[in-house]
Amino acid sequence: MTSRLVTAGGVLALLSACNALPEDYAPKHKKAEPAAKATPVAAPSSVATVAADDPARLDAARAVVPAKIDSYVFDGDDKLVDTPFGPVLLRHGHTPDAGHSEPGVIAAYYLRPEGERFALVNSYPDAAVSGSFGNLTRWSVSGAFTDLPVIVVEGGGTWQGCTVGLTDLVELRPIGPAAIASITTTFDTSGMTEAAGEEYSGTITDVRRDRGFTVRYKGTDSFAERYVRRGNRFILEGGESRITGC
Repeated sequence: MTSRLVTAGGVLALLSACNALPEDYAPKHKKAEPAAKATPVAAPSSVATVAADDPARLDAARAVVPAKIDSYVFDGDDKLVDTPFGPVLLRHGHTPDAGHSEPGVIAAYYLRPEGERFALVNSYPDAAVSGSFGNLTRWSVSGAFTDLPVIVVEGGGTWQGCTVGLTDLVELRPIGPAAIASITTTFDTSGMTEAAGEEYSGTITDVRRDRGFTVRYKGTDSFAERYVRRGNRFILEGGESRITGC
């Protein structure tokens, strides 16, 4: 099998329901409006929120970042996250007609409000990398895991009949995005053998902010694995998963 193609103030409230991870977790660009019509840019908040319902702010943020990265095309499902250290624009990129081993990306752009506009502070074009055939599976932003926003990225692929799906957690820190966990949430070896093989599906649950979470597996067998916070990452208790990989 090809090696994995993955990374990734006060207590934050959970992000809006459309973007926050629940406890049982299982378009073309527009030009920025003229300054006279633009919505004033709000100052950074002490609580992270996703401004997906504010097209004017999204347009203003897009206006100061690159239109594309190398061969990646942005999908238009951008999210503007207001963090305690400033706004962060997240963009999902995929590569059309990509090969099997090519992943998708989430790019992160750290911004600074300047009146009715934004200024670009730092660019992280590969804040999260996951998936195959040029794209990841899905992504969201959660305030459930730590006191900072966390990008939740799902991706994976099939190699020589073995299917592996990974969920990566990437924390948006003031100094840049940082991978804090990588969890195998799908595993299926049925394509490798004429026998039944093994098949598992994992669900992240029992999330306790800055303390840990549980991954509950169903399939060939049912079991649970607990991840706990150790320093800057979440570490699997016991050190080794029952899902050994292909």
